[in-house]
Amino acid sequence: MQSDSSEDARSTEGMVDYDRNSTAQQGIISQHAGRICALVDALGLIEPEFRIVDYGCGPGHSAIEAVRPAIERYRACFPSAPIAVCHADQPGNDWNALFALAAGPDGYLQGATALRCEAAVGSFYERLAAEGSVALATSFTACQWLSHAVRLHAPETLWFADLKGADWETMAVVARQDWTRFLSCRAFELRPGGYLLVSALGAVPEAGETNGVAATGRGIYRAINLVVQEMADEGLLDRAVLDSFLFPLWFMTAAEARAPLESDPDLTEAFEIEEIFVAPALNNPHDVFGDAVGDPIAYADLYTGYTRAFADSTLRKQLFEPSAESEAEGERLADAFYRRFNRLYRASPGTYACEVWPLTVVLKRR
Repeated sequence: MQSDSSEDARSTEGMVDYDRNSTAQQGIISQHAGRICALVDALGLIEPEFRIVDYGCGPGHSAIEAVRPAIERYRACFPSAPIAVCHADQPGNDWNALFALAAGPDGYLQGATALRCEAAVGSFYERLAAEGSVALATSFTACQWLSHAVRLHAPETLWFADLKGADWETMAVVARQDWTRFLSCRAFELRPGGYLLVSALGAVPEAGETNGVAATGRGIYRAINLVVQEMADEGLLDRAVLDSFLFPLWFMTAAEARAPLESDPDLTEAFEIEEIFVAPALNNPHDVFGDAVGDPIAYADLYTGYTRAFADSTLRKQLFEPSAESEAEGERLADAFYRRFNRLYRASPGTYACEVWPLTVVLKRR
């Protein structure tokens, strides 16, 4: 996750039990293992070292699984060649948890030789590695987060896909600038012939939707909006704060992801496009927790945990705390929100399902 530090909305700080509730992210990463191995094969032996950087890594097992296929494939091909693995994320990431996993019994450091593990701390909208030093750059379910919070008077919604008119275009400009900046930074860091693999949450054209696109997770965000609007109507949340609150997210279509690579001369010169597409997730694309829909309690608990994992810090810092007069009251507002959110999913399992359309981008540095 990337957010404006002035908003104090940091990478994984405040996320509740992220690892246990990030099964969807882990599933998206696992489906790219074969693609990563193919990129390693295409790279061949890299000197002086094979350097992997994973941008927006997070604190959990997903960060380990993001780099494991590349490590194992490269080591199988070149048993003694040096490897450097760099996990990149914001200062608020739980770095202790991440490196404990890397060094733990299921981590990639167990028994490893000629393998260095390190961190790059900062926003991936800035440069995080030396020029021409990275052979393989990856980013999973992170690039949909914008570089900063966007404040608009949009009382009817709290996420980009339901914005209208000028509000939609204002946020679209921020998203285009951020994506262009991300690509420019990676162009600086990648070595000639190096690869960038981005897997983010995406959107697909759908005529019946606002702005003509259906975005991943639309059911969850509309459920969140329903609950917080109800809380504001009852005077529990500050209406003025809610009316200007938006999740700092933009889920790109394939056309949006491709646009700067074809229109920006520097990016066109820097990158060769290997793949850009949006497709349904391989598992449960129409409802990420569809396997549990027959058990309303389990279904609601899964959605509540999932929402806590990715949204808790944003909701607390930008909505609950600004609506409260004390830290304790902010906690009570958060608790009230999750109770209501859970009840909504128990009462109507399947109604606010999270559909998943991952965006895949594979680029080669010229």
